[in-house]
Amino acid sequence: MGMHHHAFAHLPDGISPADAQRIAAGCSHALVPDQPAARGYRYVDLGGVEPPFYLIRLCAGDSCAAVTLNAPLELSSAGDAEPGAAAVAQVKVSVGLNTLRWDRMLDVDLVSGVWAELLGWALGEVAGLDLLDAGSCPICGPIS
Repeated sequence: MGMHHHAFAHLPDGISPADAQRIAAGCSHALVPDQPAARGYRYVDLGGVEPPFYLIRLCAGDSCAAVTLNAPLELSSAGDAEPGAAAVAQVKVSVGLNTLRWDRMLDVDLVSGVWAELLGWALGEVAGLDLLDAGSCPICGPIS
């Protein structure tokens, strides 16, 4: 509940109050879509100590935003997920060079012009994910 509810009055086109509520209640983790490549995500593994991630880029002219699904963990084993495996990952949104904090994701009044358009597209992508909250998240949820 760290989101500023006043931001709901200025939601980008295509983001419903229900979408905003799900984003606000989210813990920043989501299920990786069943067919990430079909949704436009590329799987990136840089090797070394950096965990792999899924990336979708959203561009308008020379400006870009990105949604990344970082460090996917397999639901069955909690180990590093192979590409396409059922997994949970941390969702991050970058607009230009700035990565947004999850609790500020809906503060759409912070940007204007092409950046606002890109943030709207990124929020649309986030809203289309199966977002988790702390109660249902295997990463930050209650320990049984």
